[in-house]
Amino acid sequence: METIIVPVDGASNIKLELLDFNTLTTIFSRVTETPVKEVGGLKYNCTGEECLWFDHSISELPENMRSVRVIAPVARGVSGGLVGPDNTLMEVPGKELTLSYTQEYSNAVESAFHNLAGNECEFFLETGSIRDFPGSITLIKRFLFEEMERPELLSRAECFGTYGTLLSGHFLGGDYLRAVRIAGNEHSYWMCHTGARNINEKPGTPSSISKKIKSFRKLVPRQPCQAYIQLGYMPHEQAESLGIAGDLLVIPGGHDTCLSHIPVMSTFYQAFENKAGTPVIHVEAGSWTLVAQIGGEVELPQDGYKRDILVQGTVDGHPVVTARYGGGNDFKHIKGLVETRGYRFGGGSNEKMLEAIIQDSNCFVLPNINPVNHLTGPFPGLKGKIINKQEFFGNPEKAFIVANLTTTITTAYQIDNIVRDRNLDIVITGGGSRDPYFGKLLATLTGKNVYVMYDRNGNAVTETTTLGAAITGKAAWLNIHPYHVDVSGLGVTYNRLQPFKGEIERKLQHYRKCFMEELEKNVFT
Repeated sequence: METIIVPVDGASNIKLELLDFNTLTTIFSRVTETPVKEVGGLKYNCTGEECLWFDHSISELPENMRSVRVIAPVARGVSGGLVGPDNTLMEVPGKELTLSYTQEYSNAVESAFHNLAGNECEFFLETGSIRDFPGSITLIKRFLFEEMERPELLSRAECFGTYGTLLSGHFLGGDYLRAVRIAGNEHSYWMCHTGARNINEKPGTPSSISKKIKSFRKLVPRQPCQAYIQLGYMPHEQAESLGIAGDLLVIPGGHDTCLSHIPVMSTFYQAFENKAGTPVIHVEAGSWTLVAQIGGEVELPQDGYKRDILVQGTVDGHPVVTARYGGGNDFKHIKGLVETRGYRFGGGSNEKMLEAIIQDSNCFVLPNINPVNHLTGPFPGLKGKIINKQEFFGNPEKAFIVANLTTTITTAYQIDNIVRDRNLDIVITGGGSRDPYFGKLLATLTGKNVYVMYDRNGNAVTETTTLGAAITGKAAWLNIHPYHVDVSGLGVTYNRLQPFKGEIERKLQHYRKCFMEELEKNVFT
């Protein structure tokens, strides 16, 4: 069996996945908590420890999985690290640590950044980034922090590598410099929400603010490249120490959200040949519900920076308008509120109860009820709450339906914020794809075709990021574009979810109207 290794770096956990090279099905997975550490009041990723865990997991693979062709890393956000001329991660000497993207900066850094970024609306329209994102979620701010607070360290740095590229460097025998130089400004650098890129120009065009940061110009390679290029092969000694047979190709990999779009585009276009090349709306319904329009013209609402709308990218660096909402976070919080009262939270598609709820239109859960969602999503100034608690907690199945209505109406609102073409199709992945209730409601409220992907065993395809990385790895091996990789071995089929019709559809629209009126009463921002 020939395989693809996907090392995945996440904010809460890391995992190693193996996928069959031919069928692209997952055959092995191991997960652990993401190693982090605080040093001198700063938050760090334990990059060296993380890479050792990947090595250990690889060395323990079953014998029949050791013929590996490609390694394709996945990395979160804009994490990255400074690399010294001696090819080490230099931020904490000898410890192989890199500053975490959750690190928040001093008021002085934030103030300096705001002065450089200027008007928040103009900054948003140029970069697709939200100026007031905290800390190093904005990559440009990371370099400003280094210049202001660690200038001596910065002066000794040879380059800056995004996390995916650093993982690639590890699998190239610890040659971080080679990985960064060959990878160039791999697309994660130019994920527009980092503030580093001008989304109105070709991929790789720096934003005006990045030109003002000397360290950015010095440490970030100028040439753009794709996530599916070949960086080189793992050294034979390293491969032998891990027990891997054959030549192992290493690629830059990419940003988690970007890679999650690849399986959707690949399988959707192959399932519906007449739709090839048309834009698709990808709703990744997990802890964070991400609504992304892949393809088509980039049209940003003028106030998008106030509604958690940003621009990400495809594997080729083309802009992808994305709207966020912590739908899963809210849903999980609501579930906890119900279960602490001794009830079981859940239920099927009880249309009779749904119709009763939307007929009365007097029971709601306003978004952002989970505190982690405050200051995020389309209603950042809102702290969600339950309207009519007696009705809500009176029946756990009713609570489940009301919670679903909250998630769906808010998701539909974000779709309306970023999608101008009423004819585009929606594909749902993530945990929300397992709940047909969510999809049926979304189809009704948006008036669009809503699809769910199913694998050959009839299971909803929920996790697409590692699959996207594997497709990228296979594309690099075959020297073709990821969208052209044969994915028929996955046996993916698409099921269109039918919307509610007739009187129930009319009542749903009425419920949404009442829901939005409640929002306006509760600090609509």
